[in-house]
Amino acid sequence: MSVSLYRKYRPQNFASVVGQKSAVDVLTRSIERNRAGHAYLFSGSRGCGKTSVARIFAKALNCLSPNGFEPCGNCRNCLDITSGDSLDVIEIDGASNNGVENIRGLKENVTLAPFNSRYKIYIIDEVHMLSQGAFNALLKTLEEPPEHVIFIMATTEPHKVPVTIRSRCQHIPFHSITPDDIFTRLEYVCQSENINFEPEALREIARQSDGALRDALSLLEQVTAAGDVTVERVESIFGAGSRPAFERWVKGLRENPEGAYGGLKAMFDAGASAVRVFEEMFSLLRDLWLVSKWKSITDSLSLSEQDKKFLIDEAPNWKTEELHLMLEAVLRILTQARSGVRNDILLGMFMLFIEKTPQYSAPENFSIRPKPQSVVQTVTREHLNEPASGTAAEPVNIIPAPVKEDTALKEELLKISETGNFLLYCAMFDARPYRRDNALVLDMEHRYCYEVMRVDRNAAELSGMFGEYGNVVLRYGLAEYPCPKNFQPLQEQETQSPVDVKAKPSARKFPSAQTENEQAMPEPEEPESKQAPSVFGDLVNSLRSVGLKPEVIVMKHSVSDDTGIEADDTDNLIEEEDMNDD
Repeated sequence: MSVSLYRKYRPQNFASVVGQKSAVDVLTRSIERNRAGHAYLFSGSRGCGKTSVARIFAKALNCLSPNGFEPCGNCRNCLDITSGDSLDVIEIDGASNNGVENIRGLKENVTLAPFNSRYKIYIIDEVHMLSQGAFNALLKTLEEPPEHVIFIMATTEPHKVPVTIRSRCQHIPFHSITPDDIFTRLEYVCQSENINFEPEALREIARQSDGALRDALSLLEQVTAAGDVTVERVESIFGAGSRPAFERWVKGLRENPEGAYGGLKAMFDAGASAVRVFEEMFSLLRDLWLVSKWKSITDSLSLSEQDKKFLIDEAPNWKTEELHLMLEAVLRILTQARSGVRNDILLGMFMLFIEKTPQYSAPENFSIRPKPQSVVQTVTREHLNEPASGTAAEPVNIIPAPVKEDTALKEELLKISETGNFLLYCAMFDARPYRRDNALVLDMEHRYCYEVMRVDRNAAELSGMFGEYGNVVLRYGLAEYPCPKNFQPLQEQETQSPVDVKAKPSARKFPSAQTENEQAMPEPEEPESKQAPSVFGDLVNSLRSVGLKPEVIVMKHSVSDDTGIEADDTDNLIEEEDMNDD
């Protein structure tokens, strides 16, 4: 039975460990000084060499004829540890042996002396999977183990290991392996196995491994099963969406924008996952954006010479703002892709963010703020509400000045708006005003304040409030909105309801006590539409008049005597009231 490449080429000494120089230096110095600790915690991402280094460390400590800090690899102890048959190096899978009873069995054997080695070494893989009870059972033994016992614990999630355990260990972090180191190792493996390969194909495998050398060797073995290692074969196995494929797509997007949709759809049809496609797209666009700003940054990117040449040649064809907008769009789509949205919907959403030409403009719902001084916008005099100089509006090229905090101008505008609309006064604190020709530009920091100000009524009020400064233009990102003048809102028809009657009492007066010398003033007649429509209105007016002056309300009512003849007792009530006043 053949052995997998990642097992066959697993490092057997410290010199063959790839990409973990700092961790190797700590362990080799402790061996040279004969000051090995009693407990170690190795943490790092998958496939970066934690378990392999733990085995090498165990061999170096128990080797019968070491070569300095390196194990010889030929003695009985080294061979047994390599094959996994050593009785003094015990490997425990923390994921499947995570109970208290497993740790209790370990504690019973810890006190036993090693069989034929200097140290008894316990390697606990995925230690964060132990239960809380298992950690508690291990705690005392880990703190004060016998002199011949060493614990080496490996984990991909060190934050899940209790602090009480971590504080008793020497924590050695392992880092993700760089694509350059992975490429060098893959090249060595291909040469050792007599495999024909293309350098760009190995570069693509190194990028797809995401810093895990074990994954890279597994992918290489998968590709070699189909033949030589070529870019086409790597793309077919990975389901398209490779770096070379996106380089061709970006170039085609610039030269033939209509074919951008078909190119992306072909990647999805080839079986590439949406998350992987947009991650690769973001990676390439990010590199283009960086190179467009700083050409010398290519030396800091882990790229092949061919990739660097592509970036240097392609970056001058794109504007920084265009790449920035596309990166923002990819981030939005990537969030949707991770939530499980269908591929065709994701593709349609992404195409909404870009136009048919490379001159991209900011979508309305974008939240980025490109530098205004680097944007050239063309507006007409009509947009600035200026009288046209001719029969047709002439376009005027306006290069916005750098937006700086003009404290004096802002304070003056705040004083003007303080006595006006309080909502606009609050929104003005978010503005960065500056003058542009004969227009006052209010550059807004946040989108909410921009949207509040561009409401027709508020924009018209701004235009009137700051009329002495000329035209008022609201700005957010790349979007500009000239405030209209002489805005006339729709007139609402005046309608009356019983509530309106309360607000405007009727001028009618009820009969009150009068002297003989007083003459009743004639009641002014009002239109029928303004008179109280019911007795409810009369009652309201009566109560209002009582509250305004001490006035006695006399109501006429009919009484009947024994004779059945109705009489009016109004005069009697008035006389009684006059007597009480005297």
